[in-house]
Amino acid sequence: MMQNSRFKLSALAIATAMACSPAAFATNGYFTPGYGIKANGMAGVGVAFPQDSIAAATNPAGMAWIGNRVDVGLELFNPQRDASLDATGMGGVPAQAKSGATLFAVPDAGFAMNMSGLTVGFTMYANGGMNTRYNQNIYFNALAPAVPGFVTQLVSNPPYNNAGDQATIGGNAAALGGNPAASSTLGVNLAQLILAPSVSTKIGDSNSVGASLLIGYQRFRAYGLGLFEGLSSSPNNVTNKGDDDAWGSGIRLGWTGKLNDSLTLGASASSKIYMQKFNQYKGLFADQGAFDIPANYAVGLSLKPSSNVTVGFDVQRILYGGVAAIANSGPTADQFFQDLAAALTFGSSAPSPATGHALGTSAGYGFGWQNQTVYKLGVAYQYSDQWTFRGGVNYGKSPIPADQNFFNIIAPGVVETHATLGFTFSPTKSNEFSVMVLHAFRKDQSNRYTATNGAFYDANIGMSQNEIGAGYSWKF
Repeated sequence: MMQNSRFKLSALAIATAMACSPAAFATNGYFTPGYGIKANGMAGVGVAFPQDSIAAATNPAGMAWIGNRVDVGLELFNPQRDASLDATGMGGVPAQAKSGATLFAVPDAGFAMNMSGLTVGFTMYANGGMNTRYNQNIYFNALAPAVPGFVTQLVSNPPYNNAGDQATIGGNAAALGGNPAASSTLGVNLAQLILAPSVSTKIGDSNSVGASLLIGYQRFRAYGLGLFEGLSSSPNNVTNKGDDDAWGSGIRLGWTGKLNDSLTLGASASSKIYMQKFNQYKGLFADQGAFDIPANYAVGLSLKPSSNVTVGFDVQRILYGGVAAIANSGPTADQFFQDLAAALTFGSSAPSPATGHALGTSAGYGFGWQNQTVYKLGVAYQYSDQWTFRGGVNYGKSPIPADQNFFNIIAPGVVETHATLGFTFSPTKSNEFSVMVLHAFRKDQSNRYTATNGAFYDANIGMSQNEIGAGYSWKF
């Protein structure tokens, strides 16, 4: 019964996702700068400056101030990602590639309605994700030429210098080279959709509070990671398992307070969205496939220096460090060499990688992402009753330390600085058309991994992004 119910829910979510094409992408780590065309025209500002019903995705308390309305939007997202791995320092070769899949459609929608002092609403939005699709396997192409050297070293030194061990190691090496999951194209896709029924109410004339139930759906697949099957606690659940999906839930609370006619403050906090595990990838992600959506919180203010100008400023903290699959560190050079040697020596019968960080376990290797603080500054200028113009900048230091580049070849979310512009045209009092554009400036990140024996390899990742979006709003 439970499996049947999960299947029906999954089918419904997939149908919704396919109809709206909520793609996987990355900006502030793998969170978006903001939610809604208007907010994104101001670099994501929205904690203390609600402009539409989609603002509930940032701060549900803002719904109390926006009136009755329906909002829909669609953004076309164009990330440019590339990576390289140079293994000449360990007997391998250089390999580099640009990721395909460079255009995604990202939807959002919401409505809000006042019902006798209580505003109720519903928001649907895509909460980022990770996606890469390389037309070659960077890991395999760079590292496979080094494997014969590893084999020679292993079979020429005790305790593996007997004929039986030599045959085993050679056979495992041959199996690694013939594994289509190791030498195929390389990539991952993580898509997330969040449904948020919300309520908000005013407290007096100057304050409001709100709450949202966060219903999360996510879908994941990985391919081309066969090189790491020998580093896993469940080698058959690392890669090339097709799409797997998961549901989860959390909560967001918010407050908005108007100190005077010129200054408004706001705050919101979202719990972790506790997700079902990716069972098909329990050998890849820490804690047997767990991949929760991180908790986050934000504070903000909006200031009106004049009647037609609003300046907004938000600070958001994203707690990537609270999700083991994201936060656990990837291997150092020594750890990778030790675990590769163990995989070649024991093959799939190895009880655990030599370093004790088997993929899929609680201490398993991850992406090494750190908590991120994001700063958002935006300006809205109401030129007339029909035209409003927006702009903003958004900055968040990359959550990926350079020494974590190796695994993040498949998830290079390193961009830091974004610039945005936008406008709204209101032909009537009840209809609005909004447009926004975003550019995330290119960020490159390099690191050399050096082992105690002197062998080394270089991992480099880079990304830039462009985005354009349009939306329609009906006020009633």
